[in-house]
Amino acid sequence: MAILSILVSAVLCGTAVAQRTAGDEEQIKKTLQKYATSIDDADIALASQIWSHDPGVTFIYPLGTAHGFQRIVDQVYIGAMRNMFSNRDLILHQPIVHVYKDAAWSEMTWTFYATKMDGSAMTTEGRETQFYHKEQGVWRIVLVHYSGAPIAMPVAPAQPESAK
Repeated sequence: MAILSILVSAVLCGTAVAQRTAGDEEQIKKTLQKYATSIDDADIALASQIWSHDPGVTFIYPLGTAHGFQRIVDQVYIGAMRNMFSNRDLILHQPIVHVYKDAAWSEMTWTFYATKMDGSAMTTEGRETQFYHKEQGVWRIVLVHYSGAPIAMPVAPAQPESAK
């Protein structure tokens, strides 16, 4: 939980100045690539390299919330990815990375192509935010929060000036 408090403080603090370095952004983008591969392959060893092992790490998704790295492994990598799908392909679309000293986050949309265990194909789209903390010079994921794609809202007709 301490890691999440640090991240929230860094993001919300009005005196925080963005420390955008190409090196940090590039490292986080590589972490994002590894994250997608870890999902595609349900690869726990790779997940272990990119996730923090701080007890406060969290994965929020439509099936629930997993707290702690081992629960993320059990619920997301094994329970969802490995046990529900025989094939997975997560495509991240144009992630945007924000860096603030030793805390950072990314935001993106994604498309997930999968084959269910019964052989049927499935495609979903969504959006995701990830938070990172720099641990001993390495960016690690501390929070993933994803949800489905936004539902398009109908556009209300413009109000005439006289009605305002």
